[in-house]
Amino acid sequence: MSPAVWVALALAVLFGALAASVALGGGLTAIDHPLFDRAVESRTDALVSTAKALSDLGGTLAMTGLAALTCLILLLARRWRELVLVAVATAGAGALVVVVKQVVGRDRPPVGYHLVEETNQSFPSGHSLGSAAVVGIVVAVALMHLRAPAARATLLVVAPIFVAAVGLSRLCLGVHWPTDILAGWTLGSLWVTICLLAYHRRVHRITPETNEMTFPTARTVVTET
Repeated sequence: MSPAVWVALALAVLFGALAASVALGGGLTAIDHPLFDRAVESRTDALVSTAKALSDLGGTLAMTGLAALTCLILLLARRWRELVLVAVATAGAGALVVVVKQVVGRDRPPVGYHLVEETNQSFPSGHSLGSAAVVGIVVAVALMHLRAPAARATLLVVAPIFVAAVGLSRLCLGVHWPTDILAGWTLGSLWVTICLLAYHRRVHRITPETNEMTFPTARTVVTET
């Protein structure tokens, strides 16, 4: 198996462990109350203001805007495959947030700790999942075309820091347990990995003569096997 497949499997196992811990109680959720209490005790006016700004930057509106801008650039550049990749990854991330929240149905921390209003379920953090998925797929597409080492290195450093900061902002604002945030990062990264694996599998079936996507037929399957 390729390294990417191993990464996907590891992420799936970690997310499964987090989901099971939340559903059954105990396990990894043992970290929740100590870390949550520490985050609340560490609040300062400056930290809260920064957390609110980061939360806005990693929210649905901002991430949808980033994905839409990326799709527009790819449309103008006639990069159809990458455009579909970004669109599918973004839409899929949104669907995952809704579905998993409904299935798990975890309550948020007590409302008295909230510094922003939230009414839906807690697990996983939509901000963490959405930012990991959208920023991850946008960076992946950018790296397909960027050749300057400095630009590539900058993206690879700044993007994870931003995603981490968005997740931690939700902890500071008192609207998520730490395992919600870990689950968001994990599931978002898993989804991006799956999207990229599917993308590269399709790209490898592009014919050099037509530069168009081809799909296996009965004849090619028999020949290849």
